[in-house]
Amino acid sequence: MKKFSIRIHGVNFLIREEPKSAASLMGFYINVLVEAAAVEQAESQAIELVRDSKIRSLVANSKQDPPRMLVDEIVELETWPEDCSRPLSGFVFYEDPDAEWRQAIV
Repeated sequence: MKKFSIRIHGVNFLIREEPKSAASLMGFYINVLVEAAAVEQAESQAIELVRDSKIRSLVANSKQDPPRMLVDEIVELETWPEDCSRPLSGFVFYEDPDAEWRQAIV
């Protein structure tokens, strides 16, 4: 099996930190480290790992305006990096009030 580092970019995530708090439009980046036979398999594994992570319980989007995850970068690795968390490295969130990414997709 090959080792891959995949950077996922999440956009349009309406995040509610507490059940009764106001939701904020957020984006994030996260590195996912997976083993797979091929790039396509690694990519789908990475997306599923993020989708099944704790972020799912924080998302408040409607079905008409869903969040999106984009593969930003895929790198094949010889060995796993030292001092890293696998498979998910941790979310790096940013505020996304202008949602400039929408213009590229629409």
